[in-house]
Amino acid sequence: MTIIRREYFPVRKQVKPTEQLIINGTALPYAYSFDGAADITVRAKSEKRGYSHGSTISGDGFIDGKKITLGFVIEGSTPAEHDAKLNDLYQLMYQRDYQLHAGYDRGYYNIACMYSTKEKWIKGFKGRKGEVDITLLLADPFRYANSEAEAEFNYADSVKEAEMFIYSSGSIETPLEIELIPKNTMNDITITHIESGYSMRITDTLLTKPSTLIVDTKAGTVRRGAYNAINTFSGQFLTAQPGENTYKFTGAAGTIKIRWRDRWLA
Repeated sequence: MTIIRREYFPVRKQVKPTEQLIINGTALPYAYSFDGAADITVRAKSEKRGYSHGSTISGDGFIDGKKITLGFVIEGSTPAEHDAKLNDLYQLMYQRDYQLHAGYDRGYYNIACMYSTKEKWIKGFKGRKGEVDITLLLADPFRYANSEAEAEFNYADSVKEAEMFIYSSGSIETPLEIELIPKNTMNDITITHIESGYSMRITDTLLTKPSTLIVDTKAGTVRRGAYNAINTFSGQFLTAQPGENTYKFTGAAGTIKIRWRDRWLA
């Protein structure tokens, strides 16, 4: 286990030494403070009603990207040592598209890039000790579970509106990866999400054993093996809402695998 060096403990906002920063699986030897994880902005505007009290809401209601700020104390016995440590830290943060854990058990954030930095010298230590803030940009504003969840449903014969249940422990709707594995042929299947009322249909005459088909509802793709099968898809790309989710499957014999990664607003 990486040992946190005492000289990196921030004097303004202490955190437990066990809650380490981890970038792409590598634990960093810095203590830190963490701000902005719970800050979200919804894409919505309030507009005045004409000749009426109140207002109307416009906008799509989705969550914007956001920023988080990590705080450090960087100290060196000389200005050169301070600068070397600061550049080591900046080099770690100045990457593109990496995963950041702030305590492994809490999951991770998808960091798009470093947004800004600033340093404030501690009185009496100018050039040798400063409070450093590094702001990171999250184009994807959610915190994600470390591991992916999967539910599997097997049907020996064709079924009509067979119920499939999954549970999402996240706090925001979560996209799915739905894999269809035919026993023989699955040329016409429908899956309906009861909670949202949305449904999707696949009519693929080439989906026969041993081929499989995967619908990725985050990327908006439908692929049979290496082939693009989006033309066989109709309806909506399904998601899982927080809590219990019920799906009804109609189609031929085979296996349905549903995979998802829980995610949270904060």
